[in-house]
Amino acid sequence: MGNLPRFLESADLRLLLFGGKGGVGKTTCAAAAGVHLAQRSPERRFLLVSVDPAHSLADCLAGSQPPPNLEVLELDAQQGLAEFRRKQGNTLKEIARRGTFLDEEDIARFVDLSLPGLDELIAFLRISDLLMAGSYQTIVVDTAPSGHTLRLLAMPDMMRSWLDALDSLLAKHRYMKRLFRGSYKADDADRFLTDLSQSTNRTQKLLGSPQACFVPVFLAEQLSL
Repeated sequence: MGNLPRFLESADLRLLLFGGKGGVGKTTCAAAAGVHLAQRSPERRFLLVSVDPAHSLADCLAGSQPPPNLEVLELDAQQGLAEFRRKQGNTLKEIARRGTFLDEEDIARFVDLSLPGLDELIAFLRISDLLMAGSYQTIVVDTAPSGHTLRLLAMPDMMRSWLDALDSLLAKHRYMKRLFRGSYKADDADRFLTDLSQSTNRTQKLLGSPQACFVPVFLAEQLSL
């Protein structure tokens, strides 16, 4: 046990990410870590999740049965995006109605728009939800190649900018309500922004704490070193 990396010996670890370039063995390392943690603590639940658009986690585990306390999940970004739009699409449209002069057709196009970074956004939101639910002792993440992973780790700052922009769209609506009604009562749009902001803040705090660990994976070659 003394020869194990420290991140495999920590009892307090909640988030373990393996990252690096494509083809260096991230999936193998993540799968091995997930199996080890689950076998070491059979009374606790663990999650092994892939956020790589080109999943290979199931292939890596093919022919072997993970421990019963280890759940394996390959995130489908497109399915996650469709679910997010189904749940929050009307709220986003309402925010756009309140803060812009766009007509309904333009608002619908805006909400349905596919933008760079959406895969990372959906992965970040899903991991945040799983962390906040507290169902797993540790979540082990098999990340996408470096560029995707850098965007994933930068997502809290990007989310905060996005939330600030949405909040600015609501500012005029709040002002007009207070001006003509004398008060303003928070509604679903405000709660959506508040919940998303709190989730982002909690996840960013965790990423910067000893309860999270990022493990870079390299080929054992001189050039990589």
